[in-house]
Amino acid sequence: MKALTLALLLSLPVIPAPKKPLHQPTTQMSKRANGGRWYLAASGHAIYCYGPVMTVPRGDGGLQRVATLCRDGSAMVPLFEPAALSKPEHKEEKSKDAPERPRFIRM
Repeated sequence: MKALTLALLLSLPVIPAPKKPLHQPTTQMSKRANGGRWYLAASGHAIYCYGPVMTVPRGDGGLQRVATLCRDGSAMVPLFEPAALSKPEHKEEKSKDAPERPRFIRM
C-alpha cells in the first residue's frame, strides 16, 4: 500500500511556481497621485482632477485656467472663472456734468 501511494505521488507532474505578471508600462494617468480635488468646469459640471491647475493661452490672446489629469480621462478641462477673477473691463468715467448722488451716513 505504501509503495502504491509512493508510486502515485512520484508519477504526478511537478507544478512550477507561478511567475510574476509582466510589469505594465506606466502612463501619465497611472502615475497620478493618490488624492485629487473637485473643480467647477467652465461647462458648469463638477470634475475630479488629480493634476495641477495650469494657466494656458487662449486663442484670443487671453489666459485660461485648466485642471489637468481628470478622472473622466480628459487631459485638460477649462475651469469656471467668476467675474471677480476675470479681466476687469474699463468702466466709463463719470462725467463732470452729472450731479453727484448724496451719500447717506450710517448711524
